[in-house]
Amino acid sequence: MKHILLVDDVSTNLKCEELILHDKYNVTMVKSGEEALRYLEDQIPDLILLDIYLRKMNGYEVMEHIQKKPHLAKIPVILLTAAEQEDEEKSFALGAVDFIRKPFDPQTLLSRIEAVWRMEE
Repeated sequence: MKHILLVDDVSTNLKCEELILHDKYNVTMVKSGEEALRYLEDQIPDLILLDIYLRKMNGYEVMEHIQKKPHLAKIPVILLTAAEQEDEEKSFALGAVDFIRKPFDPQTLLSRIEAVWRMEE
C-alpha cells in the first residue's frame, strides 16, 4: 500500500485528509514543516501533501529543503492549500507536481493523487 505524508498545522484539516485517504493509503500526519523534515530523515513516503501556510517554517521552505537532498527530491509533492494564483506558480517553480486549492472535493484529491502515480509509471 502506498504511503502518504500529510503536513498541515490545522488538526481538522489533517483529520479530514486522513479520513479521505486512509482506506486506500497508509497515512502519516505531521503538524509542522520541522516535524516533516525530521520524519523524512528516517522515512521516505511515496507522496507528500503539503500545506503552504505553516507556522515557523512554511511549505515553500520545506520544499527547498526537500529539493536540496537528492533522495528526497524524487518524492512527489502536492501542495494542498488555500492560496492565490502566484502561490500556484511559485509551487511549480519549486518542484511541486500538483497544486490543489482548499476547500477541495474528496474525489478530486483522490484522482489527482492517482494521476501523479500514473505519470511516474
